Amino acid sequence: MPRLTFYADESGTDSDSPMAVVGGLLLRPEDFFWLDVEWRRVQSKHGIMYPVHMREFTPNGVFRGISAAERRRLFVDLVRIINEHKLASVAATLVTATYRRVFNGITNLSMYGACFAQLALMNDVEARLNDYHEPIPYVLDDGNPYKKDIIEARGTLALPSLETIEFCSDASLCALQAADVVSWSVRRKLAGRFLSEFEPLLGLFDKHHLDLDYGEEWMVGVADSNRKAAGPETNG
Repeated sequence: MPRLTFYADESGTDSDSPMAVVGGLLLRPEDFFWLDVEWRRVQSKHGIMYPVHMREFTPNGVFRGISAAERRRLFVDLVRIINEHKLASVAATLVTATYRRVFNGITNLSMYGACFAQLALMNDVEARLNDYHEPIPYVLDDGNPYKKDIIEARGTLALPSLETIEFCSDASLCALQAADVVSWSVRRKLAGRFLSEFEPLLGLFDKHHLDLDYGEEWMVGVADSNRKAAGPETNG
């Protein structure tokens, strides 16, 4: 199998969001190339001069003037491009309030770092289950203020598959724009808020998509393990 790369972005990992997502897509080199070609062609087709950021479809965003009907047509095209070229799409999610309550006093890792850690861990498991033993480079958006937490999470995990982490501008990398679409769509689906113009994005959740929803029971188990590993001082 050709070398694989995971392109990831986040949605809702800021302090005010009730739910955080880090997700994206696993691509082979040739699929990365053709996704880029098709993405730019669709942008031209729909007259889009800016990178596709889902936050720009809000009332104050640069895409606010695009009609509901045209948005649907655009999202149909973007979903088709993502699904045709991805080997898989994966998203890790955490409920903000639960994470902060359970891990209070145990870690200072941001929601971004915590979600990325779970994403990388599951990708490592899935790679081994599918008999893929090559390292998986990760490419993430350079614009997040918590990107230092990704480096910290990498050091903590020490996963065999987690070789390199690179930060790039999503303005020039269409695969990162696609990852933004995936992450945003996962968060909207979990929140249950899909306006009709965004409904085509539900097509992303096909048989090659995996959501990793880490609930309170799992978090409590991890927190307890961390307390035990830290020793008596942490345990009180």
